[in-house]
Amino acid sequence: MRRRGVRRLAVTLLAAAALLTGGAATAGETVSITLPAERTALPPGPGAEVTETRCRLCHSLDYIWTQPRGGRAQWQGVVTKMQKVFGAPISDREAAAIVDYLTAHYSAD
Repeated sequence: MRRRGVRRLAVTLLAAAALLTGGAATAGETVSITLPAERTALPPGPGAEVTETRCRLCHSLDYIWTQPRGGRAQWQGVVTKMQKVFGAPISDREAAAIVDYLTAHYSAD
């Protein structure tokens, strides 16, 4: 029974590897990927630079527009989630600046 599970896992992993490498470049080839241009340019202000730098490490700045327009508590929740759940490399000081910036520019108020 255990061997059957190991075999099934091995076959699944081999199939996944085959699918993933099927379109991959062979030795010596270069693959380039062109991402669509971002639509979002952050408004200038205190915290804009750290917000752009830290948020863009993981996702497009367009992601800001997909968030509900709440207040400070909503933005604090989003930034905390990025830090604690998704492991974004954001210090507590940077997080405070980001929350201040997002609250000032992207709240319902």
